Amino acid sequence: MKKSLVIMLSLIVTFFTGFACVFAAQYSKFSAKFIKNFQDCDSYEEVISSEFEGRTFTTTRKILGWRNGICRYQEIIKTQDEQYKLNCTFNSIQLDELYDAMKSKSKEVTRQELELFAEQKDPKTGQIKYVPAGTTTIKGDIAYLTWAKYQNNPYFCKPQKL
Repeated sequence: MKKSLVIMLSLIVTFFTGFACVFAAQYSKFSAKFIKNFQDCDSYEEVISSEFEGRTFTTTRKILGWRNGICRYQEIIKTQDEQYKLNCTFNSIQLDELYDAMKSKSKEVTRQELELFAEQKDPKTGQIKYVPAGTTTIKGDIAYLTWAKYQNNPYFCKPQKL
């Protein structure tokens, strides 16, 4: 009983955290300076504000630079009553994919299935792994869809409620 309750709570938290991150990203744009610095993973920080369903989101984007061949990126998303942090790591291929998506001139809105994950703790070892917890359909332009794919995958971006 206790194990199933923990799993269910983990699924719920992951689900809502993922949605907060996805919605905040969907309604924000990337500045030319951000895109230019992101291309080479050069340190850069910017703050943007956006609105969705009457809620104001303030997003701080930080390109932290390269470390051990991995580009480190951090995003802090704040609303009036909640705050989340995403710590992300991208290899050079993922960095190129995200950069190309941000540079794309296509504003065509398409739909895509986004896989959701839940944190699961092994009761014997205590090791944490992530398991698929379903999917949701999202829509947006290529930049939004590409960022959502990575930001909502805990193997690339670890969400943390602050």
